[in-house]
Amino acid sequence: KLFYSHSTLLGVMFKVSTKGDYGLLLMQALAEHEGGRYRSLKEISKHKRLSLPYLSQIALPLKSAGLIESKEGLGGGYRLIRAPEKISLIEILETLEGEIAPVRCMEAKACACESGCSVRNTWDEARHLLKNFLQSKTLRDVMQTSSSPITFTS
Repeated sequence: KLFYSHSTLLGVMFKVSTKGDYGLLLMQALAEHEGGRYRSLKEISKHKRLSLPYLSQIALPLKSAGLIESKEGLGGGYRLIRAPEKISLIEILETLEGEIAPVRCMEAKACACESGCSVRNTWDEARHLLKNFLQSKTLRDVMQTSSSPITFTS
């Protein structure tokens, strides 16, 4: 899940699990394979240096969600169902990670402290901003920025 980490030792606040990270890398690899041809997980595993058994586990929910399709046999593998610019990062991450929740209490329908909580609205706003950002980014965006570093201006 995308979650809030209370660990300040690493300075990490929001975190995507390995499953979400590998899922984005898998989808990027499929997006880079032009012409809608199928690409084997073995090839992707070798090229991206990712665990083949783990990629196999990740491919199943992506397939169930209608983001990728598979073909068995010679020339088989996986491919995107839609164009990279039609697949948002939020679709991929929520398929693999579940709903975005910056703090644990936002995962549940009700929180024990909800009535007296003074920060819930702030966390809800943070979740909304993050979700909108990830909704606005597509696989095509990832492909276009993968070769050049992202720079931030203040």
